[in-house]
Amino acid sequence: MKFIAIVLALIISLAAIELPCPSAQAANNTAEVNLTANVVSPLSVTTNNARWITVKGATLNGRLDDLGSFDSVDVSFEWGTTSGSLDKETRPKPKRRTGAFRARLQRLSPNTTYYFRAKAEGDGTIAYGDELSFTTKKPKKPFWWFWWWR
Repeated sequence: MKFIAIVLALIISLAAIELPCPSAQAANNTAEVNLTANVVSPLSVTTNNARWITVKGATLNGRLDDLGSFDSVDVSFEWGTTSGSLDKETRPKPKRRTGAFRARLQRLSPNTTYYFRAKAEGDGTIAYGDELSFTTKKPKKPFWWFWWWR
C-alpha cells in the first residue's frame, strides 16, 4: 500500500494536465497545471505470533513498521477471549523507532483461546495489526503415584 501511494504521488507530481483556459491571450487556448503531492507514511504496526505459551501465560509479539510523521508513538496490545471484542489492553510503552516489541500476559485461564492485536498510537492517530489468537496449555495431570500416597 505504501509503495502504491509513493508511485501515485510520483506520477501526479510529474504529470502536466492541460485544461481549457478562459483567457483569449493564452496560446492554443490551454493552461498547464503541475500537481505535486507530499507523501506522508502512515503509522503502521504488525501483530506477530504469541510465544512462550504456558498454562497461565503467554508473550505477545508485535512490530512497529512505520512511525508515520510522529517522533514517538505508544505501542500496546488489545486482547480478550472473544474475537472482534478485545476488551483488555496491555500497558502502553513509548517507542521512538521501528522494531519489535512485546508484552507478557500472566494469570490467564488454562486451555483457553485468547485473541490479540498490536496497537500503535500517536497524537490520537491509531493503527492496528491483524487479530491473531493462541490457546493456553492444558494443565498436566498429576502422576498416578501422587494419588496412591494420598
